[in-house]
Amino acid sequence: MKFDPNLSAIHGYLCSDGYVIKNPETQKHKYYHIGFRNFNQTLLEDYQKRFEKVFGLKPHLTNEGRCRIQNKDIYFKLTKNYSYYSYEWEFPKISVKNSKYWLRSFFDAEAWVENYPRKSRLIGLDCCNEKGLFQIQEALMKLNIKSSIKKRKGRTIWRITICGKENLKIFQKQVNFLHPSKKKKLQEALNSYVLK
Repeated sequence: MKFDPNLSAIHGYLCSDGYVIKNPETQKHKYYHIGFRNFNQTLLEDYQKRFEKVFGLKPHLTNEGRCRIQNKDIYFKLTKNYSYYSYEWEFPKISVKNSKYWLRSFFDAEAWVENYPRKSRLIGLDCCNEKGLFQIQEALMKLNIKSSIKKRKGRTIWRITICGKENLKIFQKQVNFLHPSKKKKLQEALNSYVLK
């Protein structure tokens, strides 16, 4: 698979809220499912559009927040070198330009924005894949975005946070959100710095 902005975004979506699965070998009837789960219509439509551009087939949008397709060839293309399971996915070896699309998709699906002026302004993301999260941190560093990672107390979950006006500003410029409310909240967080 040759990564371009569209495939990079698809990969990011699948690693965050997606699935690329087939049924157990013991079952006679074979199926190969590829799907992205999210309740935000903007993200679902972006995934659908990009998927069609890369693979020439349009996944079906369902009423319950999914965009899915069954296809054996695409399943094998996607899983040849990559896993999409929560604990296993890895940041792909892609250019810095393409990494922006991967990061945007992943943060769109998984992150939140906090805006409590004079208290806490940040982008946060929780993940059970420690190795993957450190790879995300490395990709952010290549864009000059500093972040910190901490293990959640008593849980096997790690949290990455992006804090500080400069880092949030660079994130907005280099990656940003497609998710409308997260995009708006990030802008509000940045605006709140100049208000007295």
